[in-house]
Amino acid sequence: MESLQLKTCLSPKVHSLIVEVGRSRKKVEEGVSCLTSEGFIHWEQARCYLSEMTITDGYDYFLSCVESLSPVFFEVEGHLLSKQQEEIWMKHKIYLEWIPEPHLSTVEDSLNFLNSPNPSHHILALQLMSSILERTLGDVFENESSSQCPSLLKDILNSEEINQVFGKHVVQILRALMGPPTSLNLRNVVWHGFPNIGEIPRRYGCFLYLTLPSLGKILDEKGKGIQTHRQLMKLSLNVDNTCDIPDLIPQIPLVKELIEVTQPFHSRQALLQCSLELMAERRYTYAVALLLPQLEHILRLMFASVNNCSERVLTAESDTLYTTLDEDLLFDLMIYPEGPRVRDKVSHGEANLQDIPESLALAVLVAVVMVMWKCSEFTTSNENELIKDLAIFESLYCSAFHPMSIIKQKIVQILDIVAKLPDAMQYDETLSLKVLSPTFELCKEDREMFEEIQSVTEDLVLFICQDWDIQLTPEEINKCLFQVFSDGKVIIKLCLKEKLSTLYRFSANQQISQASNSHISGRTGACLAEIAGLLTRVLTELECMIVQVLSALRSRQEQLEKRLLRSRQRDNLMRLIRGCPFFHHCVHFVLLVCSWKLLTLNKQTGPKLIRFLKQLLQFVENLRTFTSSDKNKWTECVSLYREFIPKVKVTLSDLMNTPTSRK
Repeated sequence: MESLQLKTCLSPKVHSLIVEVGRSRKKVEEGVSCLTSEGFIHWEQARCYLSEMTITDGYDYFLSCVESLSPVFFEVEGHLLSKQQEEIWMKHKIYLEWIPEPHLSTVEDSLNFLNSPNPSHHILALQLMSSILERTLGDVFENESSSQCPSLLKDILNSEEINQVFGKHVVQILRALMGPPTSLNLRNVVWHGFPNIGEIPRRYGCFLYLTLPSLGKILDEKGKGIQTHRQLMKLSLNVDNTCDIPDLIPQIPLVKELIEVTQPFHSRQALLQCSLELMAERRYTYAVALLLPQLEHILRLMFASVNNCSERVLTAESDTLYTTLDEDLLFDLMIYPEGPRVRDKVSHGEANLQDIPESLALAVLVAVVMVMWKCSEFTTSNENELIKDLAIFESLYCSAFHPMSIIKQKIVQILDIVAKLPDAMQYDETLSLKVLSPTFELCKEDREMFEEIQSVTEDLVLFICQDWDIQLTPEEINKCLFQVFSDGKVIIKLCLKEKLSTLYRFSANQQISQASNSHISGRTGACLAEIAGLLTRVLTELECMIVQVLSALRSRQEQLEKRLLRSRQRDNLMRLIRGCPFFHHCVHFVLLVCSWKLLTLNKQTGPKLIRFLKQLLQFVENLRTFTSSDKNKWTECVSLYREFIPKVKVTLSDLMNTPTSRK
């Protein structure tokens, strides 16, 4: 990647406001302090520094604000750095009860970071303070209002609720630091990875730190303790659903070597080195907090370099940051709704900052290192163990949180549930204790119905195998899936081993491209997302149905054992037990259909498939209704399945333009 030679990633106006303006230490009046005798912010006195400015959202207004408030910022910095940290913390802690308890230790650590000689720690403290302040102000809003908290910090500060609680003079100062883009806008600037080391003065971090206990003191004086905090999210990464994330901590020396040869990271080496040190110390929250903005920074550089638009490095248009990198891992970590969305949750203070697991931290580190690898001169032919490990990981990685991947996982979950059905049956259809046997014997009537369904199923499996390039014969599928209580886990999981192509799936460009190549109607662009939604709903209903069957079976058998069933209830249990082989067969059939459509989306989309999936959804919804605890219509379920299977045969024949009979 061609390196962009940029001295700063702050746009000229932002650079001027943050770096050049606000250097005056001169006080308006000699001997007047903006701190109280206890060392908290004297908001009224600080407000006096702003004289009688007309409040606007204009750049010139905030330019004047920052210039006028500069003595306040300098005094706060001098105060915090001249005192013993333990003394300061003990004084402030009693006024921090208004912030979520899990954030308390992060605030204390931020005080330590501000007193550190390492400038990377100063940026980290600013990140942490801004996210905690945003979250806690949102909690105040929700305690004062019946409305949901605004999603943007600038809107929280502009709200009537916050102005009433803290006063307009306090909000005016806070808006200068974290208001609209024309303000210092510190939260967005640091979390989006724009500043280099030393570009944001430490005094702004010091002021944000002191803001927390100072605002807490206002609440205390007004008797406005926060009654409830919104629940903080516990971030996690389910390692069972992801490829093995390489542990790069033992390879940190090799990672440092990679940083040194990656041109776009030269201005960020100190920040990256600091994040690696924190990772080695197992301080995962702080390592991740430093890594995330740098990841976004290099992705912007990549986009700007590839698309020859260096001006985009100076903006924060986040909707196009990831369009040049073919890494599913980034989408899993940052984008997909079912994933941890770690950047959003950490930067907005929504996560428990003391509870980021090692697996998630390692995944973020791997994502950053893989991006560096793409930008470096290293290739897989280099004699570098780190690069070899990354290449193997990249080749094996499958998205864990894409909607298609979630469907895949749901299929496996339902397979595991339905596999419990044979063992859950303790009695036979005569309500005699079941004799241990390798096979389950059906009565004559049930065997005839089962064979009837089986005959149609064989035709359907043949249809599916003709359309699906799968390394299994129809005979193998029928034998493993559709015999009485056959264990289908192995065969379905084998079908699902095929690696799904998920990157940019359902994005507008991909859909348009697919529509132009598929001989399908113009609706195709929207079909992929609709198909995924329908498959998800089908599986949700199917899971609910089989769980209800198992629950009813266990409950009724327990009642039978205790002699608590009346005659009609015993008859109902008999019908349930007779229906179990059909439920088992039905679940396997629906899972096979869902697996087939999931893995052949490139072949068939469009209105016909949508109609078929809606029919399938209606069918499983009816099954779920009939198997509910207030219905218990077991015989009706079997009849419904017998009626539905021939309809599927006709529909699939039309869908694939093949004859309805076997050749």
